[in-house]
This record gives sequence, structure tokens and C-alpha cells, in this order.
Amino acid sequence: MFASPASETGDVHFDRRSALERLLENHTPSAPEDITRAVYEKWSPDRQAEFNLQRATRIAAGVVIKTPQLDELDKEIRIAEAFAGRDIGRTGVIVNGPPTTGKTTAAFHAMSKAFRRHTLRYPDWKRDGHIPVVFVEVPPGTTAKGIMGRFLRFLEIPFIEKMTLEARTQLVTQQLQRARTSLIVIDEMQNLARLSNGSFESAQAIKNLLNSLKTVPLYVGFKLDDLFSHDDLGAQFAARSTMIRLDRMKSRNAEGKRNWRGLIRAFETQFALFSHPTGTLIPYADYLWLRTGGSISALSRLLTVAALHVVDSEPDEQVISVELLKSIKLDVETEARYDEMVQSNGNAKSDAA
Repeated sequence: MFASPASETGDVHFDRRSALERLLENHTPSAPEDITRAVYEKWSPDRQAEFNLQRATRIAAGVVIKTPQLDELDKEIRIAEAFAGRDIGRTGVIVNGPPTTGKTTAAFHAMSKAFRRHTLRYPDWKRDGHIPVVFVEVPPGTTAKGIMGRFLRFLEIPFIEKMTLEARTQLVTQQLQRARTSLIVIDEMQNLARLSNGSFESAQAIKNLLNSLKTVPLYVGFKLDDLFSHDDLGAQFAARSTMIRLDRMKSRNAEGKRNWRGLIRAFETQFALFSHPTGTLIPYADYLWLRTGGSISALSRLLTVAALHVVDSEPDEQVISVELLKSIKLDVETEARYDEMVQSNGNAKSDAA
């Protein structure tokens, strides 16, 4: 599954236990409304307006699309869960990819799946004080004490800044052992890639903590090959983990074109616009790839904004046109890349489709 919730734009925060648990408990994958145009047109204007609001809210919150990378992530985490109870030989998973390739979305997907499995396995998890999923970000220039402080803040455990690294680590370890945590997500791992005493000590602190827990670690970041290959400690992380690589989609070969068009069709189906049959945008697949640089996040943004433009229109006008797509602004980096690609191809923007 590829989900595109607000988390991909940084609008959702996972860094407190209570907030994350509420989000995971209330999360249900979106599905298009099963309403035909004939039924819709029999409704009163107020009922139609209510339906349009419901549909717009679902679209804005994010649609769910299958991708091979997230299927692979599911598989690797399930394998790691099977090994989590071992005293030795436990494994983790690495999600590695450049910005705007869906890493935060992938992490949320993994957390949601792990949370559901944990709560099914332990129906009384709240009564028993379980914490199914933990999420921590690594800030730039962090220290080992700072990392343990991040864990304590997530767990909502009060502590004083003078507390030593040893005391912090002991407190975190004891809490997570009692909590029977299934998945620990450590995001922004690239902030440990710079060679320094602080980053080495932070990475060592993470390793020591995870050695004490029977859980699955999920490391998320970009350029993580640098982190996991530059010294013996990084090599130990790599030797205990499998890597899922997220990248911009390719469309220059037959398989890439097929996958890209399948992604476009999946978005069209999820929007469920009355006058937009699935496949309407396939003739513009090359334009959409050029416009987004193959970024799933940028494609999601572009098509979602377009759908929101027309969702309140009359049924005959609920269609996404290429003219509408050209009028929508994307993030600065994507627009700059698009301008550069158009210029390198010797085309004007207006003729790119």
C-alpha cells in the first residue's frame, strides 16, 4: 500500500505516545464511496453537499495505493517479527530513499500494520500497559543523552536534564521491556551519518538499547548507505537489517511505464469522480512523469489537489483535465526540476503534454 496522509507534508506528529496511539487506533484505510451518479442526482442539494464534503475530506486525508515497495516492507517486517523473540539473531528493517519518495508514509503504513497485529495478539494491551509502537526522530547534532531523552519524551516520562545517559537508558529500557513493544521506528537516521564522537555515541546508544529489547527496529532516512558502511558500528547495523529502497519511479522502460500508468489508474479509481472514468489521464502519463519527476508524493499532491478542485462541481464537470493539472503549483524543488527537464528536452511547458 502507498498511503499519502498529511504526515508526508509534516502536518502530523508521531513523537508522543498518546498522540500516536490515538492516530493508529482511529486509522482506517480509505475507500471510494460506493455511490452511483443516478443515486446522487436523486438526492436533495443538502444531501449532495454533505456527500461532497465527505468525499473531499477522504481525498484530502489521503488515498491508499498499492506499490511493490510497501508490499516488500510488509514482508520484511513480518519476517523480522518472527525473529524478534530470539535471544540472538534478531533483525531490523531499513527504509532508505531521497526526500519526497514516501518514507514517512511508508513508516506510518508499517506502524499501522504493526499496531493492528499487536492489538489482535494482545486484546488487553491497554490494561496490561503495552506500548505497541514507538516513534523517535534523530535530530541533527544529537548526543546519546539526547537520543534517550527523545525516547523518554515519546513515552511521556518526566526527567531532568541532568539525568545521566546510563540512568536515561535504564529508564527507557525498563519501560519498553514492560511494554512489550512490537515496533520501534527511528526516523531521520541520516543525522547519524556524519563522522563525529556525538553521532558514534548516539548510534551506539541505539544499538545497546535495541539489544535489550525483543522488538523490530525500523530505521528510516536517506543516504543510509553512508551510515551503515563507514565503520564497524554501522556495519553491525547493516548486518542485522534488510533494506527497502524507495526512489522516484522510472518510466523509460516497459515495466516502468506499466507501473507508472497503474499508479495513475489507481489514483483515478480512488477519487471516484462521476465524469472521470479510470484511464482518463493515461494519455498524459508522460506529462505527469515529467511534471513530477517520477515522485509518487508529487503525483499524489498534483492529482489530489486537482480532484479537490472539481469534487464540488456538477456531475458533468467532475473530471480532471490536463489544463487543470497545468494550473496547479507543486513544491519549489519539484517545479524547479520540471523546468530543468523541460529545458533540457527543448520543449516549452505548454507543449510538454
